Amino acid sequence: MWWIACTMMMLPREINMALLLCAIPLMWAAITDFRKRIIPDWTWIAILLIGGVSAFLLSYPTLAQRIAGLLLPGICLLFLAMKCGGVGGGDIKLTAAMGFYFGLNGLAFILFFALLPACIYGLVTRQRSVPLAVFLCIGFFAYVGVLYIVGS
Repeated sequence: MWWIACTMMMLPREINMALLLCAIPLMWAAITDFRKRIIPDWTWIAILLIGGVSAFLLSYPTLAQRIAGLLLPGICLLFLAMKCGGVGGGDIKLTAAMGFYFGLNGLAFILFFALLPACIYGLVTRQRSVPLAVFLCIGFFAYVGVLYIVGS
């Protein structure tokens, strides 16, 4: 039941403003990635800064979980990009910033709901690369929905 642990990270009162602040740059990254296949640097920097501030204000995820969320997925995507291609630098930086904000468990939940539709989209359109920020945004909103359902 790892998804229960992922959803019990923050109380509903605490997540309202923090998630809204994270949703704005993430939606902008998704829109620009879909239209132009580029993720502006300010989007992942904003999410990383919001994660840094929330590390002092929120007790969960812990700093160790945030650092693991920053490093592990970022390094894995970097190796994937170097070996196979199809993953851009903006995708790597955005995923790492989201890992720092949500921690490793939260990012695992988001990636679960992001990579399934991304794989289906890639198979249907027969594209080698997909606009990953769009699907990270989908995973983010699935995560927020589960947080609200479990939290209320």
